[in-house]
Amino acid sequence: MNVLWCVFTGPRYWGELVRMMDVLARRCLIPVGLAVAPVGAVISLQGVEAFREFGAEGMLSPMLGTSVFRQYSPMLASVMVAAQAGSSISARIGTMKVRGQIDALAVMSVDPVRYVVVPGLIACIVVTPLLNVITTILGLASGWLFAVPIGGINHGIFMANLFAEITPMDLWVGLGKCMVFGGAVGIIAGYLGLRTTGGAEGVGRAANNTVVATILLITLADYALGLLLLALQI
Repeated sequence: MNVLWCVFTGPRYWGELVRMMDVLARRCLIPVGLAVAPVGAVISLQGVEAFREFGAEGMLSPMLGTSVFRQYSPMLASVMVAAQAGSSISARIGTMKVRGQIDALAVMSVDPVRYVVVPGLIACIVVTPLLNVITTILGLASGWLFAVPIGGINHGIFMANLFAEITPMDLWVGLGKCMVFGGAVGIIAGYLGLRTTGGAEGVGRAANNTVVATILLITLADYALGLLLLALQI
């Protein structure tokens, strides 16, 4: 609750927030792109022949678009952010904790939660959806590559069916998932970082626990959200 209160109230450390966003974007962009881009290619590679057997090649692009927009891109982008950014945030805060810098901030009347946890939390909430947009484009592009030039599906049919079936809601669902998952990464990383003890070994343990806990939480939350959206027919 203290973290949420600090998010919506001042003072804010904008310089620290911008620095964290820059670090997260640079650290996560390439790994996230490499993780998500092949997914579209795999879907098209496996789906071309299956749909062709039933004369339904035109259904490949809607399946590809829905899978990438709603499921694979948000999920994998968030998992990679957890692995790259979550461990980094936790290790940074943990290092500050074992060195006594967190206590020094409190002595200087600087709220450690506001200064070290909130910037990382907001950065994860903002950067994860932005990465998702980029990786969604990469996933669709790789799917198009293996479906049209390599798989032989007509480009016009592929694009027409893709835009006919994909709605703005698919985009918003993906972005919403990323904001929720990114927030979870930021909160868990900050919490475990502040609870770090035991020197360098404790820092490594906090970083490892952050990755394990966030990926497990993202997986379970994605399943729960999928069931909820299905029940609500969204």
